[in-house]
Amino acid sequence: MPIDRTRKFSLPGIHELNKDQDEALALPMEGQHLIIGGPGTGKSVVALLRARRLSEKSKVYKTLVYNHLLDQSNRYLFGSNERLYSYTWDKWIRSIIKEHLKCVPTMDENAGGYRPIDWDAVKNRVQSLDNIEIKSDQFLVIDEGQDMPPAFYQTLVSLGFENFYVAADQNQQIHPDKCSSRQDIENILAIEPGDTLELKANYRNTRPIALLAQHFYPADPASPRPSLPELLPSAAMPELLTYDEETLSPLANTILQLQDRSPRKLLGIITPNNQVREKFIDALNQANPRLDNEKPSIQTFVSGQQDLPDFSQGGVMIINAQSCKGLEFDTVILADIDQHQPKSDLYALKARFYVMVARAREQVILLRTGNTCPVVEGLLPTDPSILVRK
Repeated sequence: MPIDRTRKFSLPGIHELNKDQDEALALPMEGQHLIIGGPGTGKSVVALLRARRLSEKSKVYKTLVYNHLLDQSNRYLFGSNERLYSYTWDKWIRSIIKEHLKCVPTMDENAGGYRPIDWDAVKNRVQSLDNIEIKSDQFLVIDEGQDMPPAFYQTLVSLGFENFYVAADQNQQIHPDKCSSRQDIENILAIEPGDTLELKANYRNTRPIALLAQHFYPADPASPRPSLPELLPSAAMPELLTYDEETLSPLANTILQLQDRSPRKLLGIITPNNQVREKFIDALNQANPRLDNEKPSIQTFVSGQQDLPDFSQGGVMIINAQSCKGLEFDTVILADIDQHQPKSDLYALKARFYVMVARAREQVILLRTGNTCPVVEGLLPTDPSILVRK
């Protein structure tokens, strides 16, 4: 009989929120609000609770997220009892621009076939519009708001949107040169710095994982450093393991056996690029170790993929680093860490490791091949009380 791998998803009740989260949820419906917090502090949870509150009050709202995976994960967390009006920000803003301008000004197609929005052209054309309707009856809930460019917010304000609820963390920017800083959002939305709320309590990571994440903390004062959770005796230490092509097959067996111990839990493998992602997909699909339960599902996601992974079931999920923002896994394996980019920008590389490590709830394992990169090695902690090297 197949084992039940159903994961339990539920938003916390009002009585389960801490003081800062409760204050964030209690903010007025109308107006412009910014909530800042590091990984695991509950930004996405508070944003979803805000969406639920708007729904209960029969308000017209949209929840906007950076990518499809976070949208999918949020939908499972929100539950199926009511509809979550959630969209990826790029798709939604294009529909809004097209509604007002009849077309979306874009730049030349990039190597991936994507045409970025020409924000300068959008700005010029929006400024020429007459009689723009003030949208005081519409509400925007924006998660991972640091990853949208300043022009995104400027366009929305110019098109008459007034009610913003933005959850963000400047230390988790995907592309710093294309993202919005805390000050950008505060200035564009006319939010006084003292009115921005900060979430500091870390509810996701164990203390050993939080310590490793803090080692990579970019230390930008615009976002507070999450507090360290209490130490639990059972908390696993982060590990760094080295393997080669000959030991990839046994490694794949070990990964499947690790997941088999807790069938309802989700193990995430975060890779630096598609080549490594496909290598681990092939290795895990070919692996056939002795397990107590049937072999778990092995899911993956790459940009442009139509079928989205199922977050409601335990198993293994393999994704690239660019897709991991806002997600969480019970166990995280960072594969082939020496291949991560950009090595020319230490701040951005450090921030990437900060984001990846912080996805883990219970255990994090770093993997490297024999080809050690001095730049990455220089970022790793040497203290064995933070990272155990095996």
